[in-house]
Amino acid sequence: MTKDNQIFDVLVVGAGPTGLACAIEAQRAGLRAVNVDKGCLVNSLYHYPSNMIFFTTPELLEIGDIPFTTANQKPNRQEALEYYRKVAEHYRLDVRQYERVDRVAGKDHDVQVTCSNSYGQRSG
Repeated sequence: MTKDNQIFDVLVVGAGPTGLACAIEAQRAGLRAVNVDKGCLVNSLYHYPSNMIFFTTPELLEIGDIPFTTANQKPNRQEALEYYRKVAEHYRLDVRQYERVDRVAGKDHDVQVTCSNSYGQRSG
């Protein structure tokens, strides 16, 4: 993938928990990854109700071998947002926020991706 004259081994569409975990694993494998998301980091969680509490335990929300610590038995939305931001920062993930993937073309190891930001400016 080329983006602003940069070449990446892996394009991850989305910067939610699963997308971040994919980028972390790609990085661990020695690959250069970029996350592209049409919204902010963990955009879906950002849009959850502000007082939301997860039904699952913190351990089941963990990614990248980084512990999810909380004083509560069940984490809340704000704690999850902070946790995933810290994980992305810890791994120095290349996350392109507010960019939409418009087109993917090519095959095998020669793929071109065209994205546009919230102002409609294209890159690829």
